[in-house]
Order: sequence, then C-alpha cells, then structure tokens
Amino acid sequence: MAIFGNFKGTTQSEFQIGKTSEGSKISTGTQPSSDVSTGDIYVDSSNSTLQVYNNAWVSVGSTLADLNVDSGTLFVDSSNDTVSVGSTASNDRLFVNGSLRLGTNPTLKFSGAYLDVAHSNGTATQLRVRDNGSSSDPIFKVYNASNSAEVFKVQGSTTTVTGDISISGDITTADTDNLSEGTTNVYYTTARANSAIDAKLTGSLAFGDITAQTVETGVVEGVVFQPITDYGSITSSANITIDYGAVNETGTVPAIGDFEYISDIFGPTGDSFVVASLPNAAQPGQMIYVSDETGGSVMAFSDGTNWRRITDRTIVS
Repeated sequence: MAIFGNFKGTTQSEFQIGKTSEGSKISTGTQPSSDVSTGDIYVDSSNSTLQVYNNAWVSVGSTLADLNVDSGTLFVDSSNDTVSVGSTASNDRLFVNGSLRLGTNPTLKFSGAYLDVAHSNGTATQLRVRDNGSSSDPIFKVYNASNSAEVFKVQGSTTTVTGDISISGDITTADTDNLSEGTTNVYYTTARANSAIDAKLTGSLAFGDITAQTVETGVVEGVVFQPITDYGSITSSANITIDYGAVNETGTVPAIGDFEYISDIFGPTGDSFVVASLPNAAQPGQMIYVSDETGGSVMAFSDGTNWRRITDRTIVS
C-alpha cells in the first residue's frame, strides 16, 4: 500500500499526510477542493476547528452520533437527544450527576410563563437555599417587575415583605387567638363583641336629651323623651304629682274622632256621635255620648264588638 506524503521543506505550504489520492488523508493550510474523498480530515488553522469531508466539508461534531469522553465524564446520546455529565444514561436533555457550579454573577433564563422545580421521582420537592459552610445567613430575594426594588426577602429567620399581602386559600394553622391586632384597624370575633357590649351595659346609661318626636291627631306614634330626673327610690306608697298648670284655652268638640280631649272645666266629658256614624268598637272600654239613640240620648261603651247603652247594656240603635 502506497503512502501519500507532502512534508515541510517542499514547495507546498500546506501539510498533508495519508494514503493515495483515493484514500483518506489529513491536511491543513488551504482547504482542499479537489482530490478529496469521504473521511478526509481538515484542520483549519485559522480558527482551530476540525472538519471532516462527507460530500462537503462539515464540522466533525455534526458527524458524531455519540460522544463519550472519559467513560461518562461527558456523554452525548444523539439517539435520545440527551447530554449527561458524570453519567452515561439520562432521561433529560441535560443531566448533571453531582453538584453544579456557576461562575461569577450568573443568570438563569427560561422561556415560557413559569419555571418548574420538581423532584425527579415524584416524592416531596424541597428547594433549599443554604450558605456554603460560613457563618453568614443565606439570602433569598424577589424583585419587582422593573427590577428596581425588593418585594420579598428572606435572610436567616427574618422575612421582609414590601407592599400588600394577598392570602388565597385556607389557613389551617392560624386563628384569631394567635393573630395579633393592629393599633388602628382592629378586629372582633362574636364573643369579643358580645363581651365589649356587656361591659358597656354595666352601670348607668347616659342618653342625654332626646327631643325628636312624631305626634298625629288621635294616635300617638312616637314617644317623647325628656331629661330623666332622679327621684330616688320609689316605694309602693309613694305618689307622683304632675302639675301641667292652668288650662286656659276654650274647649272645642271635633267634628269626628275617636280620642279623648281636654275641654273647659264645664265642657262635655266624652265624644259625641250619632248612631249612623259610631266609631269602631274593636277597642273595649271606650266611652262616648250618643245623641240620637232610639230611647233618647245616652252614654255608651264599647265591649270589643258593639256599642252598648250603659243604662241596660242594650246595643245602641
């Protein structure tokens, strides 16, 4: 078998070594464009790359189906499209069997809406941030959208949140017994509210002067509250006298009504009605004067159903 050679010291500037023109060979300098065959290797000295000829000059990496460096230190499996470091088997695109160290001020980027951190075998996931054996507390920070300020920070046992906190879902480990009240916005449970009301109702109640009132003719629809005077203890034999002063206005008899009224000292003592327009007798104990009763004018009272003459209890007619 003949050996092809082109060694330094000849008139050719490039270096070639290998078989005849029909066999594989290694060359450098100017990339060969003729007299090449599949498997030829070309070393591009301008950028220190290694190319192989396969119908065209291509990077040697694109022709390697698998790459196993130092029995698993670096393993590329083209059939499964995976790369492993420290192992020769992986189900992930990139698998690092051991610790991964990043350089100074590294950045981890991802595409999509979120970045998942999940345990490989489905057990509970634990994401830990630890210091590398020093006495300093590790620090975990989250910045706002503009990367201008911290919104969340954990350093050792201290957690700092800047801004509002929104809680969604159930809180099973907290209740109103271990949540401290603020100084301005406080909260009360039903029990605390009832206790506070009971405390306020203990002792005297001061209402002040209540003067609002509503009174309609014949029917009292409101209660008039005036300042309450302390009369001391009232026994069963005590009497209360209320002096309204003199009644000076002339008494008048209303055209119709079902109420008692104050009149002159010598005025009538009851409302006057005719039989055709007797008032409602549903309220028992009312007393009226009937001027045109069959047997003559008479005083009558209501028994809850009818108006009866006081003389013989006969229904007024």
